[in-house]
Amino acid sequence: MRQDAGRRRGVGKRFLVVGDVLDGVLVQTTAATTGVHDPAAVIRHRAVGAAGNTATWLGWLGADVDVVTRVGVDDVHRHERTLTDAGVRAHVRYDPCVVTGALVSVRSAEGRTTMSDPAASGTLSADDLTDDLVERADIVHLTGAAMLGGGGADRVAGLVARAGSGGARVSLDPSSVAVVRDLGVEAWARVLTGVDLLLPNVAEALALSGTDRVTEAVRRLTEVVPLVVVTTGAEGAVVGRPGRSPLRVAATATTVVDTIGVGDAFAAGFLRAWATDPVRVGAAAREGTRVASRALGFVGGRPPV
Repeated sequence: MRQDAGRRRGVGKRFLVVGDVLDGVLVQTTAATTGVHDPAAVIRHRAVGAAGNTATWLGWLGADVDVVTRVGVDDVHRHERTLTDAGVRAHVRYDPCVVTGALVSVRSAEGRTTMSDPAASGTLSADDLTDDLVERADIVHLTGAAMLGGGGADRVAGLVARAGSGGARVSLDPSSVAVVRDLGVEAWARVLTGVDLLLPNVAEALALSGTDRVTEAVRRLTEVVPLVVVTTGAEGAVVGRPGRSPLRVAATATTVVDTIGVGDAFAAGFLRAWATDPVRVGAAAREGTRVASRALGFVGGRPPV
């Protein structure tokens, strides 16, 4: 059921999520080394990707949400249907010469290894955001390692500028420490101009700021972005604003089934609350941790439909 406490948050606000929708292969295995055959591995195919995850959690929460993404021509209908079934208005662009992006996640007792191929998501650009979508949105959220990692800093900066051209608040999730390092700190400083909310995890925040302490990372990043919310895994989140001490928000206790897409669920919960009340950011972060705790109970990063 989609009935949820505090569902009135975000009523009257419209969200536009831009970024990755991918085909995922999720593997859980007992194999700990190469050259080993695990005949009892659990292997599942899922629609994944940060934009699809965030948008479907927003839809699950009852928000008014559009998503813009790019896939291969053969997969347009399948991904449109999956997103629509989750309460999202899907604007799926396609490329006749490029396949849908893909992600492979392998989880074992040693941890998780993730591999991705951006493919069509890596070609998403400012031209894919139409005037009507940008102008109707109250918040535009940019997210996805495949989208952000393809085409260089100028393309990402163009997406940020386009996202804010209609007067919406712009949020950005860096999505991958590898993407942060590939673009470089100086390029990210240019990309973040025009961003109102930054949603990195710890590794991304440290890489973006060039420090090894979360509180210092928050201080440095708030010199560029007016609101920074760093997700800190099992500890919850740290909220930073210019000239203020960082606010720590504890995680909501839950049973962990799978961690894929938890940051995207946090983003959905935070954005929905922040849209209604941009001042009470601590309350928005607590809503983010609550939704993230729900995501930890499902495999694949998206809510049940």
